[in-house]
Amino acid sequence: MDEMELDIPHLFGQNVQKYRKLAGFTQAELSKRLEITQKHLSIIETGTQFASANLISKISKELNISPAALFGDDITQAYFDKLYARLATQIENKINCLQINLTNELERKLNEKLLKNN
Repeated sequence: MDEMELDIPHLFGQNVQKYRKLAGFTQAELSKRLEITQKHLSIIETGTQFASANLISKISKELNISPAALFGDDITQAYFDKLYARLATQIENKINCLQINLTNELERKLNEKLLKNN
């Protein structure tokens, strides 16, 4: 194959795998959502077999990306922005949970001290 020639099935498969992992899906989870076998998804991700147009559409919907992103040679900034927003929300939720737990623990200890002093 000429250096300038693209191996589209291989590039597509790599992108499916990359976006699947970024979305937090295992092959088993994504294949179930796509209503295909895990083996079918695996051979798509390795570039051994190419997906149908219908399956490309389903993959892009499940991974919340455009079909064109599956053919690109780089992850788009928009996808990074979505990933960043999701991670920022998760971190914010964890911080809020820690604050609540610390407040509850401090109140519990304060109440224990007050009871000991009475």
